[in-house]
Amino acid sequence: MGFGDEEDEELVENVKSEGVKDELLVRPVGDVYEVVRGRRRFLSAKQSGVVKEVPCIVREMTDEEALDNSLMEVIFRKDVDPVSLGKAIKKRLEMSGKSLRWYAEKTKKSPSTLSEWIRMNDLSENLQKLVSDGSVSFRDALKVARLGLPREKQEDLARKATEEGAEEFRKALERMRTEQEKRGAPKGLLIIRVNFGMDSNVYDTLKGLAEEKGLELGDYARSILEEHVAALRRR
Repeated sequence: MGFGDEEDEELVENVKSEGVKDELLVRPVGDVYEVVRGRRRFLSAKQSGVVKEVPCIVREMTDEEALDNSLMEVIFRKDVDPVSLGKAIKKRLEMSGKSLRWYAEKTKKSPSTLSEWIRMNDLSENLQKLVSDGSVSFRDALKVARLGLPREKQEDLARKATEEGAEEFRKALERMRTEQEKRGAPKGLLIIRVNFGMDSNVYDTLKGLAEEKGLELGDYARSILEEHVAALRRR
């Protein structure tokens, strides 16, 4: 999975005048070489129409090592596409079978931040495209993901953003959130409702911990409460 496909006209102009000075990291894949690190520089060199050769370091790598290198190049960038990043992190965890906390320690990013990126996988395809091109903000996309809206509702929001703009999209999202809160729980169900707000890192941390244990968030939160109450009773 490649990163750095975003348009970067400034880098293209820089490459035209100065060439590519820093080495790209590539790995052999069959009869060709795959760019692992330095994809933006490589694409800018191609787009320049001037640069015919770029310096490279060739290294044998597993798929996991290649994905790690690609991720580490962009994970601290502010302008990286959160949808591509979320897909790559999810793929990396599936490759390793390891936990979110393990990858957080490996990348020096917080579990809540990684969990937020992974949540982009919960969005419909059209909403993902709108997030990738900047029509829908990452924070607004997180709000959609946290509501757990069905695909048809997400598609309604995507159409709203495309046809009427970001402000109308936010209004529609707020209406859906209000409607969901009004519906409440079925009669006779014993519940405890906790409202973290729509921009809570605590929620995403809990979500990440639940995923590590293979539990639904509600089941994981209930287990924490039960353990805490049991500990209080033992005092």
